[in-house]
Amino acid sequence: MISQDIEADNIKRQWIDFFDRYDYNDQINKLRSDYPDIKSLYISYNDLSGYSTDFIEGLMKDPYYYLTIGEFYIKETLGITYNKVRRINIRLVNVPEIIGIKYDIRNVRSSNVNSYISINGIIRKNTEVLPRLQNAAFKCPACGELTIVPEDIQKLFEPTACQACGWNKGKLKLIPEESEFVDTQKLEIQENPDTIDSTSQPQRITLIIEDDITGKIYPGDRVTVYGILKADEKHIGNTMLTEYNIYLNVNNFKKETRDFEEIKINDEDEKKIKELAREPNIIDRLAKSIAPSIYGLDVIKKSLVLQLFGGVRKVMKDGTHIRGDIHILMIGDPGTAKSQLLRYMTFISPRSVFAFGKGSSAAGLTAAAVRDDFGEGRWTLEAGALVLADNGFAAIDELDKMDKNDTASMHEAMEQQSVTISKAGIMATLKSRCSILAAANPRYGRYDPMKTIAEQTEFPPPLLSRFDIIFKLIDTPNREIDDKLAEHVLKTNRLGEIYRSLENNNLEIDIPDEENFIAELDKDLIRKYVSYAKNRVFPRLSDEAISILKEEYVKTRASGIDSVPITARQLESTIRLAEAAAKARLSPIITVEDALLAKGVVDYYLKEVSAMNGQVDIDILNTGISTKQRTELEVILSVIKEAKENSGDQKKAPEIETVIEMLKQKGISRERAETDLARLKSDGFIYEPSNKRVDVI
Repeated sequence: MISQDIEADNIKRQWIDFFDRYDYNDQINKLRSDYPDIKSLYISYNDLSGYSTDFIEGLMKDPYYYLTIGEFYIKETLGITYNKVRRINIRLVNVPEIIGIKYDIRNVRSSNVNSYISINGIIRKNTEVLPRLQNAAFKCPACGELTIVPEDIQKLFEPTACQACGWNKGKLKLIPEESEFVDTQKLEIQENPDTIDSTSQPQRITLIIEDDITGKIYPGDRVTVYGILKADEKHIGNTMLTEYNIYLNVNNFKKETRDFEEIKINDEDEKKIKELAREPNIIDRLAKSIAPSIYGLDVIKKSLVLQLFGGVRKVMKDGTHIRGDIHILMIGDPGTAKSQLLRYMTFISPRSVFAFGKGSSAAGLTAAAVRDDFGEGRWTLEAGALVLADNGFAAIDELDKMDKNDTASMHEAMEQQSVTISKAGIMATLKSRCSILAAANPRYGRYDPMKTIAEQTEFPPPLLSRFDIIFKLIDTPNREIDDKLAEHVLKTNRLGEIYRSLENNNLEIDIPDEENFIAELDKDLIRKYVSYAKNRVFPRLSDEAISILKEEYVKTRASGIDSVPITARQLESTIRLAEAAAKARLSPIITVEDALLAKGVVDYYLKEVSAMNGQVDIDILNTGISTKQRTELEVILSVIKEAKENSGDQKKAPEIETVIEMLKQKGISRERAETDLARLKSDGFIYEPSNKRVDVI
């Protein structure tokens, strides 16, 4: 006991000496006037390490003991009593990422319990901020005196006897109004998916945050947290187990302020990046480096390169946000390498999340309020894939199997780039500022070129219209293409067989055709290149680019005879793609060439998915039917009404054959009429009271 007192006095003297030497006394005195707005003294780790190696090592090994003594000294210095203030905190800043302090979540071990460590990751869940008993006041029924008991984070400790009179014949009564509370919040952090092996499951750990730093971290935030690793007993009912749960009692945290800041780029990397940017065909080289084992798909690969770099996110003076992230959807037949492209893009993107349309958790793709054991039965907020991918890239496979609850939220997540939750008393808006690359299968397994894209998916047209680019991948027999594809696939497999046979041998042999299957640029270099461009290059439109985009937009709009070829939404998509092309060249100016490249990509996809009889009509994408079809359907409805009026009996529906004959006179063939009648019936505009009659609902 005496040795403990001597040690405590020694630590206290070191705190006093440290505060004097590094001029922290003014900040300590300022706490008196600033409380309760400010409850913490922030101390630089660099100052502590510069003061004494032994002192900082002791603080890291036994942080609770050292910090408690320092905090008690601050209270004592300010003359703060129990009734006047609840808590003063010492929080560390500028904690370095060095061995012995920084740990990956999966590498935290029992030897770290009770020591000061730092971990980083993505916040997955959080609870609301709640009061916790810090010092509980128990009243003695015999003498009426209060017994104050300091409480632990996880469980309530009750005194067995009154400290004043010694009464111990029953429980003392807890008096909440005389007790001291502190704000507390529980969060769950998981590893960054892009920093672990793709086959590993991201691991998680619970965080406990208290007092003045609560309520400042939300699901989807990427943070580095510092604190004391604690252990809590596991139990089944009243049976205590030998295993313990671990959690981090957070001392301080730091949010990421820049995109992709975890990717380190040295001087040599920067030199390589700038050399690449000077190449006139850099976008083509990047495109050839995307999944070289997948044959063809040149336009798609070039578009994926532009998506990697993205456009410029803009915030106007009136608070309006214009997204810069590019969304791409691939829809087509099985076996057209959609899933392989998605996987490859998650490997080379600096920050990525891979998910399936049918989310495995309640949060799904967006976010959800869930009730589970994490919140001890209370509602908690859980982030889905798009929130976890904030400031990054989300690859979603099988989007056609998306949960119905996610459909409406996806509209907001893609355009406003946020997810709003309003459920069970939780009102929150989470950020989802990410590029989306999605793949989907047609409704009936194979893509039918005779039907519109809206007819072959269950996506609502407003969701389809929010994708900047939509590609259809159709597997149709073509002797020339099939010959090249078969040769490519066979050579790919032969190359894989050779690699497998050489795994356990140190032979160096010439491998046939190997150069055709190796990416021109290394994955790590691509990641660094993209990270460098997104953090440092923010191109702006040149006058020439504005002129050409404006001219092309007006010309395309005017080309529609009885349709609307494009809208302002496609113009914005073109701008984003042009910005991405300039970023890929590390150019601060968007040139005419960038604008024409972007326009070419948009025109390509519109002709593929939004054209009928060779004429582009954006309504096919936005509403599911062309302008001409809509006019035709309106004609059919009016003819049905006219036929009913001509019959002289307003209660009797006209015959289908009569309606078809009247439509023929208006230039609509029998086949078209029958198809349109079937469509109107399926959409709920008309019905058949009998097999031979039709009427408007």
